[in-house]
Amino acid sequence: MDSLRVGIITQSVFLDEILASSLFARLIFLSLFILSVITWAIVIKKIWDFRVEFFRSRSFRDLFERVEGDILSLAREGIVARNSPSRIFTAAYDELRLWTRLDPQTNSLVSEKPIAAPLERTLDRAIDRERHEWEWGCTTLATVASVSPLLGLLGTVWGVFHSFYNVGTVSNPNLQTVAPGISEALLTTVVGLMVAIPALVAHNAILSRVRRIEQDLESFAGQILNSFERQVHVRQPSKS
Repeated sequence: MDSLRVGIITQSVFLDEILASSLFARLIFLSLFILSVITWAIVIKKIWDFRVEFFRSRSFRDLFERVEGDILSLAREGIVARNSPSRIFTAAYDELRLWTRLDPQTNSLVSEKPIAAPLERTLDRAIDRERHEWEWGCTTLATVASVSPLLGLLGTVWGVFHSFYNVGTVSNPNLQTVAPGISEALLTTVVGLMVAIPALVAHNAILSRVRRIEQDLESFAGQILNSFERQVHVRQPSKS
C-alpha cells in the first residue's frame, strides 16, 4: 500500500514538473514521448512476430523432416510461404523448376546441368532478404537510442540557462530562483535516459535474435541443397 502511494506521488510530482516547465522543455518532453511510443510499438510488434515465426517455422521444418525433403511430396503439399524457412525453400524450388524437368518414365527430376551453383546463389539471396525483413525497426531503435540522450542533454543545458537567466533578473537570488530551472534540467535528462535505455536494449536483443534466425536459415539452406542434389539426376546431353 505504501509503495503504491509512493508511486502515485512520484507520478504526480513528475507530471507537475512537466506542466510547470518552459515551453521549450515541454516540446522536448513531447518529442521524447513520441520516441518512446515508437520504441514500444516496435518492441511489441517484434515480440509478436518472433513468436509467430517460431511456431510456423517449427511446423514447416517438421513437415520437411517428415517427408525427408522429398521435393515432389512438398510440392503436392502446396507450400504456403508464411515463414522464413518456407520462403527460402519456395525460392529454391522456383529456381529448381527453371533448371529441371520431370521425367514421366522414372517420375524423377532431371537436369542437363549441375544445379548446385545456381541454387546456392538463390538461397543466399533469399536469406539476405529474410535478414533485411527481420532487421526492420532496428535502425529506428538505434536512432532513438542515440537521439534521446541528446534531447535530454539539450533540455539540461536549457534548464541551466533558464536558472542563470532567472538569477540575473532578481536582486536577491535564492534557492527558489534557481530550483525550477535545475529541476527542469534534471528531469529532461532522466526522461531522455528512460527513453534511450529500452530502445538500446531492444535494438541489441532484436539483432541477436535475427542473427540466430539467420544461422538457422543457413543450416536449413544446406539441408535443402543436399536434398535437391540427391533427388535431381544430372544427364549430360548426348553427343551426336
